[in-house]
Amino acid sequence: MIREIGKFFDRNTVMGVIITAIIALFYSYIIFGIYILALILVIIIRYKWAVFDIQKLNNALKNITVSVVTIFIVTLLCELWLQLYPHRFTGIDGVDVVGEFSDYTTRGYLTEDILNNKKDSHRILTLGDSFSVYLREKKQNYNHILQQEFNESGRKDVEIVNAGMEAMGPGYYWHVMNNLGDLFKPDLIIVGFFVGNDFEEADFSVYIGNFIVEPKNLYKRYLKYDQFRHWRIYRLLKNKYSRYRDAQLKKEEAKSQPSQEAGTFSQTTFLEVEKKRSWMFDKNNWRLLNQQWRECSEIILKMKNWCDRRKIKLVIAILPEQFQVDQALRQAVLTKYDHIAKENLDLSYPNNLIVNFCRTHNIHCLDMLGQFQEQGKTRQLYSVRDSHWNAAGNRLAADLLFDYLGKNQLVPSRPHQ
Repeated sequence: MIREIGKFFDRNTVMGVIITAIIALFYSYIIFGIYILALILVIIIRYKWAVFDIQKLNNALKNITVSVVTIFIVTLLCELWLQLYPHRFTGIDGVDVVGEFSDYTTRGYLTEDILNNKKDSHRILTLGDSFSVYLREKKQNYNHILQQEFNESGRKDVEIVNAGMEAMGPGYYWHVMNNLGDLFKPDLIIVGFFVGNDFEEADFSVYIGNFIVEPKNLYKRYLKYDQFRHWRIYRLLKNKYSRYRDAQLKKEEAKSQPSQEAGTFSQTTFLEVEKKRSWMFDKNNWRLLNQQWRECSEIILKMKNWCDRRKIKLVIAILPEQFQVDQALRQAVLTKYDHIAKENLDLSYPNNLIVNFCRTHNIHCLDMLGQFQEQGKTRQLYSVRDSHWNAAGNRLAADLLFDYLGKNQLVPSRPHQ
């Protein structure tokens, strides 16, 4: 093919073709493939039938090269702008680094007063993702309810410190424990492990607005920058489009189904989200799941060793995914995506991985799946098209934690002396 290109095109055109091909490969393998196939087709047609004027063809390819290079330069400038000023386009607060104490104060979650441990108190530090944040303002989050239950039981000496953060995973939990744990001075740490994206987030990530999530480690962040899909500008545009698309879908659904209760996502988007999360329950994907779990389990072992050195108790609380609990939702996903075979699903397999690991390493573990599945048969435990717990789900989680801590004597029977 190279010989034929040299036969028909001048040197500058050949260089333009090569540059265009490299840029196409950067943007997408599909675009690159289409471009190469089109080029081969043009050469074959010209070679066999000579239907193209060579000069016009050279000019056309040069124009294509100029256009593609211009698009790439604009992309590069936008990416540089996002690297320097990421929040100009995301439109929210300027917190770039998650896991520092200033993040909590900036977002209004915690104040510096929390670092002053009350005398004779038993402090429980809780770590988790958006489940720790959801309904926080309404004081209906499970951490807030757990605090209420201790207060109502006469244990006002027990203090819950909620250091959860949205869009995070095990890598973040370990980062907070390792860097801020001693500042909080906990007697017990509860880590909420969500059977969903937590399996995929062993690395600590930086959270920029509602659109960009990337590894905190600079090497890992820029390692794949030869692919456009890893650039900030791509993720920003993709997520903005996804939100725009979901808003349009919600409007359409509101018109066609006016009696339908409004949810966080449209029905279409929500089913897509749950379909993506269902992969870990499929037996065909367990090799990948086990690989990701090994990375997460290494993080949990670091947490255990950190706690053991300080004689702090550690509890892993397994938070179930709605796909595991909600039969109606599960059936809706299986109906829409008929390539998912029901007989290949094992809803408890991910939980069993965690439970067995914790049992082997003598780590306290509370698996909430059974109780959520049982109570989910008669009442709604998740918010409408959201996948986070509603008030009832948070209440159930708090009840289960309160009972577990009591039965396993993880909180002293009386205040410190």
